[in-house]
Amino acid sequence: MKLYRVGGSIRDEILGLPKGDDDLVVVGATEQEFLSRFPGAERVGKAFPVYLVDGAEYAFARRERKSGPGYRGFDTDADPSVTLVEDLKRRDLTINAIAQDLETRELIDPWGGRKDLERKVLRHISDAFAEDPLRLYRVARFAALLPDFTLEAATLELMKRLVAELDTLSPERVWLECERALAARAPWRFFTILRDAGALPVHFPELHALVGLTPGPDRYHEGETDTFDHALRLLHRLPTADPHLRFAALCHDLGKGLTDPAILPHHYGHDEAGVELVTALADRLKIPNSFRLAGELAARHHMAAAKLPVMRAGKAVTLLRKLRRFPGGGIAGYLTLLHADSAGKERDLTPLAPEFERILDIPLPEKYHDLGPKSGEILLNLQAEAFNELREKVLSEPNK
Repeated sequence: MKLYRVGGSIRDEILGLPKGDDDLVVVGATEQEFLSRFPGAERVGKAFPVYLVDGAEYAFARRERKSGPGYRGFDTDADPSVTLVEDLKRRDLTINAIAQDLETRELIDPWGGRKDLERKVLRHISDAFAEDPLRLYRVARFAALLPDFTLEAATLELMKRLVAELDTLSPERVWLECERALAARAPWRFFTILRDAGALPVHFPELHALVGLTPGPDRYHEGETDTFDHALRLLHRLPTADPHLRFAALCHDLGKGLTDPAILPHHYGHDEAGVELVTALADRLKIPNSFRLAGELAARHHMAAAKLPVMRAGKAVTLLRKLRRFPGGGIAGYLTLLHADSAGKERDLTPLAPEFERILDIPLPEKYHDLGPKSGEILLNLQAEAFNELREKVLSEPNK
C-alpha cells in the first residue's frame, strides 16, 4: 500500500499560498488492508472508498467511466490495480494533479502541473475534462482564486461543451462554488468566465440579462461597456473581501434587466424591480438567507440611500434602521457599497456610519413607554432631531 498527498495543498504550497487540508490517495490496497493499518478509520464515501483518519481524508485511487448525465453520472472502479497516474488523469486541471509520495517526499507530476504553475496557466488534463459539468464552475472559481493565471483557450472550448449539462447540477453545489469565488482574490473573474463560456443563462439569467445592456447615462457610467461590466467593476472597487458585500454588489442593479427599452439609457424604478430578481436568484440556487437579505437590501435601497444627505430626517432614520440589518457590514458596509458604486464621484459617507449608529441608539425616555404606536412616533422624532443636528454640522458641508 502506498499513500500520496495530492491536489490543492500541493498546488498552494508551491505557490506560497496558505495551505488547506491535506487530501490523500491510497494506491494498491484493499479496504481490509487499509483498515488493518488504520483501524479507527471512518468511511464517509458512498460511491467509492473514502475514509477519515484523524481529520484527514483518504480516498482510494480510482478510474471513472462516463455512464450518464451530470457530475454523478460515472461508474467508478477503486480496485487495488488502479495506479496513481490513472487516478491523477481523472482530475480537472494539471495544477491540481500533482502528488507527493508520503515516504520519499518525491513529487509526481505526470501532466506538467508544476510547469503550468510557473507559466500561470489553467489547463485541462485530457478531453475527459468535458465529462463533468461541475468542472466549469470549478475552473471559474480557480480563475477567481488565481487572478494572475490565464485560462487556456482549449480548456475554455471544453467548458463550452459542458453548458448543456449544467442543469443536472444541484443548486447547492453551484452556490457553493459561487460563494467560494465571492471570497476569492478576484471574484469578478468567476462571472467573466461564466459569460465567456456561455454559462450565465443557466443559473444566473438575471446577470446574463445585463450583458450588452447600457448601464445608464454616460456621465454616471463613463467607460463602462454594459451593466454587467458595471457590476464587475463595482466588485473590483470594493475595499473589503466580505462575500455578503460582494454578492450585494452583484445584485444592486439586477432590476435594470427589466427596463423598458423605450426609456433607455435611463432605468427608472430599477431599484424596486430588482428585488424580485434577487428573490428569484436566491430561490433558484437555494442561497442562504443572509445573502438573500444582502442582495435585496442592495437592490431596493441603493438609489434612496445615496440621497441621505438631503433626505427628510424621519425618512432617513427609517432607512438607516433598515440598513443596519445589512449582512455586508451594517450601515458602514452599505455606505461602502454606495461609494464604490459611484466610482468615488460622490461623497463618501462611510466615516459617518458611527454617527448614524449613535442616532439609532438614542433610547426612548421611560416616561414615553407603553403608549402604543405613539411611543414609536416619539422615538422616531427624537432620532430625526438628532439626524437634523448632524446634517447641520456635517452633512450640509460637502468637504467634511
